[in-house]
Amino acid sequence: MRFKLAFVFILSYFSAGYLSAQVWTPPGYAMRPNQDFFSYDVGVNKYDGDYYAYIAPAFNFNFGTFGINLGVPLNVLLLDRAPKTPGSKAGQIRKIDYDQKSDYLRFINYAWYGTYGEYKPGETTYSAYVGKIFNGYIGHGTIVNRYINNQRVDVYKVGVMADYNTDYGGVQVFTNSITDKEVSAGRGYIRPFAIGTKAYDWITGATPLFALMPAFGNVQDEAGRKKVTEEAKDKNLRSAEIVEDPLTGEIKEVPKKEEKKDEKKEEEKRKNRGPLFRADAWWNRFAIGYTTAFDANAPNTLSFDTTGNMKLDSKNNPVVINSVRAAIQGYDAEYKLWSSENLEVTPYYDVNTIKNVSNSHGTHYGVLAKIGGKEINLTLKPEYRRMTSNYIPMYFDSYYELERTQSNLNSNLPTPKWQYLKGLDPDGAIVKGYFYTAILNVYNFGFELNYEDYDGKDNSRIFLGAYIPIGQIFRISAYYNKKGFDKRSEALKIDDKSMGAGELAIKLGPFTVKLQDIRRWVLDSATGKYEAKDEQKILFSGGAAF
Repeated sequence: MRFKLAFVFILSYFSAGYLSAQVWTPPGYAMRPNQDFFSYDVGVNKYDGDYYAYIAPAFNFNFGTFGINLGVPLNVLLLDRAPKTPGSKAGQIRKIDYDQKSDYLRFINYAWYGTYGEYKPGETTYSAYVGKIFNGYIGHGTIVNRYINNQRVDVYKVGVMADYNTDYGGVQVFTNSITDKEVSAGRGYIRPFAIGTKAYDWITGATPLFALMPAFGNVQDEAGRKKVTEEAKDKNLRSAEIVEDPLTGEIKEVPKKEEKKDEKKEEEKRKNRGPLFRADAWWNRFAIGYTTAFDANAPNTLSFDTTGNMKLDSKNNPVVINSVRAAIQGYDAEYKLWSSENLEVTPYYDVNTIKNVSNSHGTHYGVLAKIGGKEINLTLKPEYRRMTSNYIPMYFDSYYELERTQSNLNSNLPTPKWQYLKGLDPDGAIVKGYFYTAILNVYNFGFELNYEDYDGKDNSRIFLGAYIPIGQIFRISAYYNKKGFDKRSEALKIDDKSMGAGELAIKLGPFTVKLQDIRRWVLDSATGKYEAKDEQKILFSGGAAF
């Protein structure tokens, strides 16, 4: 099926966000509720030839440092066109929207705290995001990259992304679904020179250990006791010390021994030098990390009927005969070579291995460069890859929710991704290639381009994104994604491997008219294959602040 709003993708050609406000938002824009406490989308949704009344009230809570967006999306049948669904009648809520337990989490659009991936020298930062995920990643994105957890029309998942960052290291975690917990990932990293310099300062006394403990209250507490720091200071100022005579056992006060001159000089040197650790020091820009990502129940063998079609259960999910734990582990290193207000350059190096697959590993050499300021900025990320013939980079990507059971969306015989991977030659020639990312933000305009290509047939990928507000009245938002093509001339040819969404928004007084075309997939019960389905909507949107 082709997109009916193809003009939007043409615009994005000349030119991973969320769907609550627009279909694509430039990376770096926070996923946060708008200023209206109450908002709504009301209109008509055309899906699979049938027409539905689309009603989606939402409540937006913004508490400054955290927020939550809750909604109740409903598709109410207006007209069931041939071929008609048995038992359907006008006024019914679309069955596929609420036929599984996880579907009742649709009221959670997202909840957030902090900004994911943000590190500030000298500070501890942390974040959490729960909800629909459109740009899930871990680390440098060489294993989990631009993950989308709601590619199916008939299945809803609430995922989690969270991180914790300090001057000494941190962690990142990801899961595609809090109910299914299929795909999960975690990364821990350390800044070894930060840890080393801080340890040296403790050992040498440049940073007293008790200085890390907060001392609260008045000079003396109710019992007359002083703070730890004050007791230590008083002790150092005493000219005499209390000792016990080893012969008589008598307790007496004797003059305090003077420190040797050399010891005094060393102490003075340490005080003058100050702590070696500095959060913004150039040697603290180096970090090393370890990542593990896995699908706890990756389908390995599917069940087929006598006609060769994949069997589906009562909830329209594939019948899996056996599954495996598909796991990938990786080590990485990065160094922020240059860090200033308008330029950051960070080379990185990732080495990944797919577990339980013979000789499956890949090496990624990349540079992340950020140029510009707040209003105008450009992000460039060229990456070179060298890998074995049976290694798949960015294994958990935008397509993985579908590829778990159907690795090639154009194939008539569904093959799980893990089974496809195991069938690749482990002793083939070394594969080389590249992956480019460019993100440009000019005031409120945003554009993104990703392009991947490496040795072999059908190993190319493209992503295009555009966010174009025209004054206060018009807004165009769109993205297009395709993988598994061979020639560049095939990149923009829309087929069953193409995904994307487009929106044209026009503000008319108190509400906004939005035309949307959003592509997702559904398992066809007759063939057992994923088929692309477009939801085409005409919506009237608005809100109110209380």
